[in-house]
Amino acid sequence: MDSLSTLEFDRVLTLIAMEAKSAPGKSAVARRRPHSTIAACENAQADLSEIVRYVHTEGLLPLAGLTELAPLFQRESVLELDESWHAVRAVRATQAMREALVRTSGFPRLSTLATEIPDLGEVIAKTNKYFTRDGKLREDASVELRAIRSKVHAKRAAIQRTLNDVMNRSIDAIQEPLIVMRGDRYCVPVRSDHRNAVPGILHERSGSGASFFIEPMAAIELNNDLADLLIQEREEIARITKYIAQTLFDASEAILDAVRVSGELDALQACAVFHDTTHGSRPAFSADRALHIIDGRHPLLDERLAEARREAFGEEESDRSVIPLTIDLNADSPALVVSGPNAGGKTVALKTAGLLVAMGMSGLPVPAADGTVLPCVDALHVLIGDDQSVLEHLSTFSAYLVRLKRILGRATKRSLVLLDELGSGTDPEEGAALAASIIEHLLETGALVIVTTHLSALKSFAVNDTRIVNASMEFDSATGQPTYRMITGIPGRSRAIEIAKMIGLPSSIIEGARERLGERYGETDSLLATLQKKMSEIVAQQDALASSQQQLESERASLADKLAQLEKERASLAVKYREELDRLRDDVTRTLASEIKSLRESRPSNVNAPEVVKSVTKSIDKALEFIPEEQREVHVGDRAEHRKFKVTGDVISIDGGKAVLLVSGRKMTVDVRDLITKASAKPAAPTRTRAMQRSDDTVVIAAELNLIGQRVDDALDESDKFLDRALLEGKQAVRIIHGFGTGTLRKAIREHLRKHPAVRSWRPGAENEGGDGATVAVLDT
Repeated sequence: MDSLSTLEFDRVLTLIAMEAKSAPGKSAVARRRPHSTIAACENAQADLSEIVRYVHTEGLLPLAGLTELAPLFQRESVLELDESWHAVRAVRATQAMREALVRTSGFPRLSTLATEIPDLGEVIAKTNKYFTRDGKLREDASVELRAIRSKVHAKRAAIQRTLNDVMNRSIDAIQEPLIVMRGDRYCVPVRSDHRNAVPGILHERSGSGASFFIEPMAAIELNNDLADLLIQEREEIARITKYIAQTLFDASEAILDAVRVSGELDALQACAVFHDTTHGSRPAFSADRALHIIDGRHPLLDERLAEARREAFGEEESDRSVIPLTIDLNADSPALVVSGPNAGGKTVALKTAGLLVAMGMSGLPVPAADGTVLPCVDALHVLIGDDQSVLEHLSTFSAYLVRLKRILGRATKRSLVLLDELGSGTDPEEGAALAASIIEHLLETGALVIVTTHLSALKSFAVNDTRIVNASMEFDSATGQPTYRMITGIPGRSRAIEIAKMIGLPSSIIEGARERLGERYGETDSLLATLQKKMSEIVAQQDALASSQQQLESERASLADKLAQLEKERASLAVKYREELDRLRDDVTRTLASEIKSLRESRPSNVNAPEVVKSVTKSIDKALEFIPEEQREVHVGDRAEHRKFKVTGDVISIDGGKAVLLVSGRKMTVDVRDLITKASAKPAAPTRTRAMQRSDDTVVIAAELNLIGQRVDDALDESDKFLDRALLEGKQAVRIIHGFGTGTLRKAIREHLRKHPAVRSWRPGAENEGGDGATVAVLDT
């Protein structure tokens, strides 16, 4: 028997194929077999990982209409119209899939695979015009067909008018005023007692004999004309059908390639769905004989696939949960001997190991935890179950040895050998000696070996050889049932006497068996039972610790996410709070400036405008202190600390992303983003860039704003903020540089200054101030 069949690999493929959406996809799943090189195995698993990511982010592939076309193209007869429609739908599906994967970025492997689908746009363009959305032939599939069908409609209408006239003229002779079809001819039902009242051809009599279906003479030629048109219609449809079929046959090779590649993509998607159902992982592959399965599950026993197995194989659902299996073999310890009670799960463990290796090498999802490492083997050699050969006159043991001989002759240093109940079926001492020699031979060959046994001598042999790992299947003495958990490090007990006692064999037989074993065996068995119990407790504690650690990590990650979300919300609220306060302060400043101007115009006084503004906005400035320092904006006049240099000074000017910081009487130019605002300093002395004298009043240009290159709306917003800040800082005059350009920005700035409540007057810049490319504004302070 083939090793993959022994492992029931085909049944696993059946479960995966159930997730495929098309026949080509199901066939592609069924063709999956283990690859022969690590590179091929890695590539197959990389494709699977990418399709899993695609399904999670983009959804399922557009597979509607994809079907198997090879049987159609292998025929020599012309395709029928509905068969051509199925082929066209399949072609459309392949092109939709090609388009979806090639145009979606971030999936290079799938995109490369999709480019292997031939471009069949020309085939679609030629055939699309012939079909409706539901696959029927279009009325205007050809000019000739359209003309013929137009004539058919007209001729039928003429026939109906003629027959209606006949029935109206012979109303007493008509059984019912209905037009019926008999043998593709339009007729009227005439009462049997008035048969001669309507001259024409009698086609049929009703079942009751009450009516005759007669084709009136006036309709004969019209029916003949219709028959001729219908013949022409059939001939034209046959011509179109043949043309469509020929178009598809001409491109059959490319179409079959497209369907094949699309089927592979469908199979990949089916694997992705199976991956999610089983919580599979992507294994790594080892070239140096490493087999490290972490929490592996046999897919034919996994409760998560119970419904699928019931549908596929008619299995009854079971409430038993699969116990995950962990196996660790490597170049130093390449063999595993598993022992334990009957029906304790030894054979299942053996099959699980082989099956997961086969699945991983085939590019299928592996139902195991992350970190699983599989060997890339040249062959899986499996020997499980009885194989008595009556025809060859071989006993069960002899047939077992014949099969074992073939395995020993074929096994290499890259093989995985799985032997169930090695050494059984004969004398225990001879069987154990033979089994030990076989394991020794396989170890010398370099193969990875997993063996199950009940033989005590073979367990002892494994204990004394450091290359062999002993493992036992756990048994719960309290319930008398196996737990199916594998415990590595100690041999298992077969528990034949205990099981016989639980089944109900006479006590005299049980006691007699124990006496025959002797006290020494009893002491050894008791010691082994105690050791196994301790190991079970350790494993249980390890599982509990791992579960607690996993829960702790989950809670820690959840807490970190919550803290990050809170910090994000805090920062967002701070930004909104700052924006609202800035808006409020600007509004108050504008209002006060306007009121002060009105006050001065109506009743001049010695009002100190900056002090009034500062007093009114003091509460707003106080509210700004609630914003974290690192999130506050830095303004001229603020006291700030440099993040990196840890020095504190006064900000005396800001130009774009650069600021001048006055520290201990020395100026330093730094990045604004490196400054953290501290308690506000005294208003900084205005930076005196240039001064000019007016004939009627002496003012100092204390600051300037460069708006060259900005749009009008942005420039006006910037100028508003600039003027508000200058007013708060008590500046008398400022210069706004707008350049010459087309004059649009200059005109907008000056018109804005003319209406601004805080601007007392403005003028173009002097020759040494930029001329007409700048405007000087005198503030109402």
